[in-house]
Parts: sequence; C-alpha cells; structure tokens
Amino acid sequence: MIEIGKSGIFVVCRETSSGYYLRELDSNSEVFMPPAMAPINIKINQKIEAFVYLDTKGGPVATNKIPYAEVGEYALMKVVDTQEFGAFFDWGIEKDLLVPGNEQKVKVHRDEDHVVRVCIEEGTERVYGTTKLGKYIEASVFDIAIGDKIKIAPVQKTDLGYKSIINRKFIGMIYANEIFINIKIGENYDGIVKKIREDGLVDASLQAQGIDNLVEAKDKILEMLEKCNGKSTLHDKSSPDDIKKILGMSKQTFKSASGMLYKERKIKISKDGIELIKK
Repeated sequence: MIEIGKSGIFVVCRETSSGYYLRELDSNSEVFMPPAMAPINIKINQKIEAFVYLDTKGGPVATNKIPYAEVGEYALMKVVDTQEFGAFFDWGIEKDLLVPGNEQKVKVHRDEDHVVRVCIEEGTERVYGTTKLGKYIEASVFDIAIGDKIKIAPVQKTDLGYKSIINRKFIGMIYANEIFINIKIGENYDGIVKKIREDGLVDASLQAQGIDNLVEAKDKILEMLEKCNGKSTLHDKSSPDDIKKILGMSKQTFKSASGMLYKERKIKISKDGIELIKK
C-alpha cells in the first residue's frame, strides 16, 4: 500500500494524455505523476524513486523530487510565506509544507530557519509540519545504539555545542569541547552515538571513541606527513589551536596517537616536530 508522505521505488507502468502512472514495487497500488513532476526522458517500465503526497484536491500525487524530511523525520527548513492560519516552509518539493499556527512553538517569520518535524494527520492523511518537538523527542523509539555510525546535521549553535538532527529521525547534541573542525549549519557530517538519553535526545560525536579514535588519528597524522614531505613542526608542546587547525583533533589525541606511531617505529619525535621514518 502506498504511504502518503513517504518516498519509495516505483515502476512507470503506463502513460496517459495527462501524465504517468507509477506502480509500487511491492504491491499493485498505483499513483499518478504529472509530467512536470516526472524525470527527464521518463520511460515505461523504468524504475524511479518518487515521493507521494496529497495535492490541493486531496488526491495522491507523486514527484521525483525527494523532500528534506518525510513523515516522522526532522529537517532544518526556511519559512517562505506566512498567513494568519500558519506558515509555509520550503521542504524541497513543488508544494511547500504548511506549519499551522497552533503547531508553532514560537511565531515564525519569513526567511527564518527552524527545525521542523513532518507529521501526518490521522483520517485525512494531510501532511503538515510542526516546530513543537518536545512530545516527539520524548517518544523517540531508537533504532541506533552506542557506537553506531550516524549522520549528524548541526542546526543551532548553543553554549554547549551544536543542537543537531541525527539520521533525520532524532534530535541530539555534539559538544563544543569535542569539536575540532569548522562546523557549518545544515551540513551533514559522519559521526557516532555516544549516549542515548532517557529524555529522548542523543549525545553524538564527530569522531570515534577510545581506540577507534586513536586509529583514525594515527591515519590522519601519517597522511599529513605524506603531504608535507615527511616532516611537520607539530610536537608535544604545540598549541591545541595549531593541532586542531592542522589535524582536526585534540592535543591529547595527537599526543597519544603520535606516541603510538613512535612505538611502532613509524615516526621520529624531536623538539622540532615529528618526522616520517622512511622504509
């Protein structure tokens, strides 16, 4: 059965004078795709990914554009228009997403960016957005565990670090004292789960933990040395800012990883810096 507010893989099964009909791979259900929402050079029997939502008449329609978030997911979205009854957000497809006035935690204004959760109204299958996230965060059902690799999208800078969207499905935090790269709001970064909190939030990290972190750090140091003709002025007395700027890691991680490389006889360490040992 085709789900409203979700994307899936479909087969183009027939063409009419008004557009195309797509059949869901796992069922015989069909949905209409207008020509303006179809990929270029669409062909019968072609497999395509499409997103399904209700048009202005309340009927299901498919588009080959995939939104920033589907039903049950979060995304950082921009307000494109406001009305007395609500605000419209750009969510990446032809039809803007309505966030009704009673679903706004604070009144939003045009051109503002907000974290929005995409929801569906039972009975009508009307897709809408909300910025009232608390009850959804508290009810989070996690399909991730400590140590799992995740995608992190920072959405707001705070005193503690960056509030972030995790795998598009959860809200979490990456902490400032563990960030050693320049962060851009809305960009996606690879990371791992540090902790699943009882309040429904996720503590995340941009780098691996424990021995995995040191293995990654060793590789970064060796790669840096290869690019610098085997030598670097970085050493135990270098400033944390210099190490962070050049290698994107903490001074403690650098010292531990370089010490391991020294014991493995892969580098030399002196007061002037570190040097790759050529085999």
